[in-house]
Amino acid sequence: MRVRGLVLAVGVVAAGLVGVPGVASAATPVCRFEVPAKLTISHRDSLVSFGWGAGCPKTAFQASWVGQAAGVSGSSAAVMCTWGYPQCAIALDGTYPGSTMYWNPSGYAQDEQGRKVAELRSAKSLTKYGAAVKLAAGRVGTKTALTARPTYYSAKAKGFVRHHGRVLFQSKDPGSSVWKDLGYVVPSSAGTATFTITTNRSRAYRAYVASSATVWYAYSPNVTK
Repeated sequence: MRVRGLVLAVGVVAAGLVGVPGVASAATPVCRFEVPAKLTISHRDSLVSFGWGAGCPKTAFQASWVGQAAGVSGSSAAVMCTWGYPQCAIALDGTYPGSTMYWNPSGYAQDEQGRKVAELRSAKSLTKYGAAVKLAAGRVGTKTALTARPTYYSAKAKGFVRHHGRVLFQSKDPGSSVWKDLGYVVPSSAGTATFTITTNRSRAYRAYVASSATVWYAYSPNVTK
């Protein structure tokens, strides 16, 4: 799969750089593939754009990187970055969710005449699907009932669906910065997990689902009850 994007090159040309085709002086600058280390697919046609580093010279016109997914035979995703806007971009559905992508330079950064103006550096990234947790709390007397609804993005369904992972409920006392674990609950067939606590005090609560091989972890917004 070939993924294309555009890059806005920023930076300053190192003093003394000689523009000889395929040859760079000792002062040759470096262009970096500044792809975020953590990538999340949370909607259809998720896309991420980024630059190639402040050290990349203004004369840089194009550069290429090729990504390979660890443990996935025959995997490949090529990115051609060219001066302009938007910056370098990758369609995330082509980055093999759940596998670390190793992005290696293909040659060097060139100016409009095809002359070498900068070295390129490798990078790596990991793509997973996004998760979300909604939390509601209701209190009657000394009983506080917490109900969480965890979901994750499904490429097949093209939307968020019921999460099957355990939900961890946590609480925090007023004035404290420490979250305490209350317990784990497996969501029901309806997709909700409920935990009841007996307390005379108002506390902040949140719910959490851990990462899996292909889905990132998520916390709910805090709820005080």
